[in-house]
Amino acid sequence: MLFLIIALGAGLILAAQNAINAELSACLKSPIAASFLGYIVGTLFLFVLTIIIGDFAKIADLFSAPLWLLSGGLFGLVFVTSCIILFPKIGAVETVMLPTLGQIVAGMLFETVGWFNVDIIPMTLLRIVGLIVLLLGTYIAVVLATQRKTLASRTQNNQTSSRLVLRLWAFGAGVLCTVQSTFNGQLGSLIDSPTVSALWAFVIGLIVLVFLKPNTWQVFIRGVKMPQSWSAGVAGGTFVTLMSLLIPKLGPGLTVSISTLGVMVGAMLVQQFGLFKSSRQNVSVTQVIGILIMLSGIILIKMF
Repeated sequence: MLFLIIALGAGLILAAQNAINAELSACLKSPIAASFLGYIVGTLFLFVLTIIIGDFAKIADLFSAPLWLLSGGLFGLVFVTSCIILFPKIGAVETVMLPTLGQIVAGMLFETVGWFNVDIIPMTLLRIVGLIVLLLGTYIAVVLATQRKTLASRTQNNQTSSRLVLRLWAFGAGVLCTVQSTFNGQLGSLIDSPTVSALWAFVIGLIVLVFLKPNTWQVFIRGVKMPQSWSAGVAGGTFVTLMSLLIPKLGPGLTVSISTLGVMVGAMLVQQFGLFKSSRQNVSVTQVIGILIMLSGIILIKMF
């Protein structure tokens, strides 16, 4: 029960992180710069946490781990940066729901096929029905809700195809998030430290960001004074650490499913009340119905 509550909390943290990162990106006028600030603060936070809990010596165990397990941070970087870019374009709810759909589908695939050393869970009729219900809920919450808004104000002509691309991008980002969480979870289990596993993921992402943004140090001096940088970094470090802890205990499918509830509730609160200076949009009845149907699908997939 405790791990389920932690997974729920991890989802709430991710929803808040997405909104904070989007606000930071708007302030710095660069999603890459926002990612860089979040990663450098997250790396510092996890480094200090590793020392405090006495796991510093376990960093040496990273060098004996398989190379593929060490690559989780790269997938996480793509996921975080994608969410920062997509948040102002498709809104808080869709930025959560579509990656979440990608995470769940990827988790089911990994468990069915046994990829990446994941324990195999056979595909049953109930799981297939659950997936269909999940897809139906996503269609209602994302497509139908948007169509109703478009009918109310017909100012968008050529945005349908571009919005489809953005939604596919969000779905793919969710798949990469599951890959990252699976890799980090197995790495944390191998070296007996989810904190060191999360720290390594942040270090890898930070190294890549340094090369992507030559003037990052100038941005750092400006951005480090912003409270959003510290909030985003700590939230990101906490989320990755919790996922690294939970996946070996609950499995990738159940971990993603339970955290999904927290993410969805958090995203709806952010959108409804305009939290973290995000654009305020009323959550529609259609979105609520779609989300409830999605949750029903998750229960069918994971609980029975």
